[in-house]
Amino acid sequence: MMVVFACAPQTINLLLIAGNSNLVIENLSTNITTTISLMKAMAVWIKGKPLKFLVKCMANDWNTTTDKAERETMVNIRRITRKTTIRSTLMANIVLLAFVPARLFSMRYSDNMLFYRGYFPYNITISPNYELTMIGQFMATFYAATTYTAVDTFVVLLIFHVCGQLSNLRDDLRKIQSYDTKDVEKKLQKIIQKHEYINRFIENSFNMMLLLQMLSCTIQICSQSYQVIMSFGEEETEYMILQLSFLLIYVVYVMLHLFLYCYMGEKLTSESAEIANTAYNAEWYNLPPKNARWLIIIMCRARASPLKITAGKFCSFTLVLFSQVLKTSMGYVSVLHAMKNK
Repeated sequence: MMVVFACAPQTINLLLIAGNSNLVIENLSTNITTTISLMKAMAVWIKGKPLKFLVKCMANDWNTTTDKAERETMVNIRRITRKTTIRSTLMANIVLLAFVPARLFSMRYSDNMLFYRGYFPYNITISPNYELTMIGQFMATFYAATTYTAVDTFVVLLIFHVCGQLSNLRDDLRKIQSYDTKDVEKKLQKIIQKHEYINRFIENSFNMMLLLQMLSCTIQICSQSYQVIMSFGEEETEYMILQLSFLLIYVVYVMLHLFLYCYMGEKLTSESAEIANTAYNAEWYNLPPKNARWLIIIMCRARASPLKITAGKFCSFTLVLFSQVLKTSMGYVSVLHAMKNK
């Protein structure tokens, strides 16, 4: 649905309107969103088996956790993830509800007859071709919004779960001296095995998808912000208000999703690096020398390669990256606005 009525028609039409900067920016602002949603759906489908394994690992973590404190940590993580998912879904629905009336109202003041300008190999001006195309584009918009949000919240769910497991791992390290001498070595071995298991849990799962996410967010924020500026020149007040409302809501939606990735990336790296500090602050001096050496392995592993989520392994998702994307987007907006005024 997204390919037939949104991605393919807009991509072909992009070649036909290459000389009109306003139409190109309008095309990119919608085409990139549906294209990224399609790529996210394909990424989840291609990585179906690894993701199924990750879900089984999560279920196994819940089934094997018997400590009351550790289970409480996992319950708190689940509660936060649930709230994040609900709010992201609600935000996506708000964007969709703002998009439809804004597009329908814009048809009165432009030559565009559809939700998306696109090239179709049939006459869209006659019935029932026009009605079926409109329904197809609406369904494509709905699928794009749902997919965009569902994949993002699923990735956040995985990262939150890993952070919870790292927190439980730190609790085990703090209590290492409370175990009997005979059980300390076995417990340390389990801690190291669990640490390696957590490292493999998130590694290389969504690198390329997150690279496309970062690049698309930069272009989306740039194009939508430029359209916000251009909307102030509209003569029709009602059209301007609807257009501005949708654009502002959509920009906030994209920025929130990017911020969510960057915040979770920062939190994941911080939680992972904190393992080394916890191991160092543990009462290792009360342990037998043979067992204390296990803590060195844990500290070296945590310090040498802390967990992080990367955009195609080019850069890590941190709050610094979030600020850089915003600065880059605003820089491009300034360039586009200066070129428009020439």
